Amino acid sequence: MIIMQMKIKLVAFDMDGTLLNSRHELPRGFFEFIENHADVKFVVASGRQYYSLLKVFEPVADEMIFIAENGGVIMEKGKTLHINPIKPCHVRDVLDRLRGNGGVYPVLGCENTAYMENAPDEVIDDVRPYNARLEIIDSIDEIIDTANVLKFAAYSYKNADKGIMPLLHGISDELKAVLSAESWVDVINANVNKGSAIKVIQDLYGIKKEECAAFGDYMNDYELLQNCGESYAMENAHEDIKRIAKNIAPSNEDEGVMKTLKEIL
Repeated sequence: MIIMQMKIKLVAFDMDGTLLNSRHELPRGFFEFIENHADVKFVVASGRQYYSLLKVFEPVADEMIFIAENGGVIMEKGKTLHINPIKPCHVRDVLDRLRGNGGVYPVLGCENTAYMENAPDEVIDDVRPYNARLEIIDSIDEIIDTANVLKFAAYSYKNADKGIMPLLHGISDELKAVLSAESWVDVINANVNKGSAIKVIQDLYGIKKEECAAFGDYMNDYELLQNCGESYAMENAHEDIKRIAKNIAPSNEDEGVMKTLKEIL
């Protein structure tokens, strides 16, 4: 039995590898659980595009807050609470570093749409689930100056650590590259992360760190867990995430988020 010292007023959770199972399915009864806990703010904190998250949570969207693009934007009831775009010059530098490397595919996560250059169908099929709005264009250079780029994502099938990260050594100090999954690296502004986004929400609603619980599984969840008093690494989480988490939750395949919430709320 888990004993809480303070009432939990906010719950934040990552999506892939955390709330969703490997088939991208929500835990059974999750929407009903949210509706039955109107006194708690539920925050989805993901590297996904906002519109991808909105599609998943459409039945309860007005009862949730969305941290998308790893903290690049915060949305509530269709309104932007916070946004932090990347400078166009930095986007071009990252793009130049990645181009010409076989098996590496850049994706620009912009405020309204994600953009990707022509790629094999199987790559596009892997990218699309995380971006409900995805446009395939000949060159993403043409939109860099006209769209707010919130996240520069790079995809390399099950090879993100060795195939992408070395290419990003020496990027601007204003940026950081984060290993967000086995196949993904996310480049965002250095002051952007899920934890800083949670801090914005905590300050906005007067919620203390100790009144928040967070769930995550990968390195882009690091600051999220640190900024919530009750932190949970999934059983399937990266070992570095398990080391900094206060608690271990059952795996995403075992509906670990849902099982834990039923104990703490």
